[in-house]
Amino acid sequence: MAYPQDIRFVSTALCIVAMIWGSIALISTWLPADRDLDQQTIRLLRNPDNPERMIGPPVLEESMRDFTALGGYAILVLTTTCFAIFARTELGRETLFFFLLTVVGGFLFSVLLKNIFQRDRPSIVPHLSHVSGSTSFPSSHAMMSVIVFVTIGLLLSQLTSHSHLKTLLIAMPLALATLVGVSRVCMGVHFPSDVLGGWFGGLLWTWIAFVIRARLQDLRPAS
Repeated sequence: MAYPQDIRFVSTALCIVAMIWGSIALISTWLPADRDLDQQTIRLLRNPDNPERMIGPPVLEESMRDFTALGGYAILVLTTTCFAIFARTELGRETLFFFLLTVVGGFLFSVLLKNIFQRDRPSIVPHLSHVSGSTSFPSSHAMMSVIVFVTIGLLLSQLTSHSHLKTLLIAMPLALATLVGVSRVCMGVHFPSDVLGGWFGGLLWTWIAFVIRARLQDLRPAS
């Protein structure tokens, strides 16, 4: 089952995101307001002659739009539903309940954070993707893609004892969530700090969920 050592990649990723986020925040305190790293990054990703387009070839912009869709509610709800059916039939009711509780709880946590911080979305460049709300921090796409994809990867990794396959099942969801977060900045709908906050929140929520699960399993009497 899910012991703490199975989430070492999540712990490592959490530390990396925290260090990057902290470093950017520290550097930002030394810069003048007109050189804010959040805004500068978004501007650097746009064609200086046409801010309505990303830098690079059109296929890059289209790819980023595809990646950002992977973190949208339609894809995440579909993915959650499909894995819930698989979990119920192959992994048992307890795993299904844990999965749904982690995903739904994570979503409610992200909504709570948005309502607390009430940060407006960037408006310095035209948005290249439709947004349904005006609040920006943390990025729900970044946070929920971590929670859904990484939770699925961790649960699937418990089905094999092959170390390389375990690594792949956890590393690939992390990479996918990374692409989703990067695409949100490329679309101009989130600041980099919004995405880092989303990644951090998603990783922390997932890590806590699996640690609690492991502790509860350790408390069970041996059969």
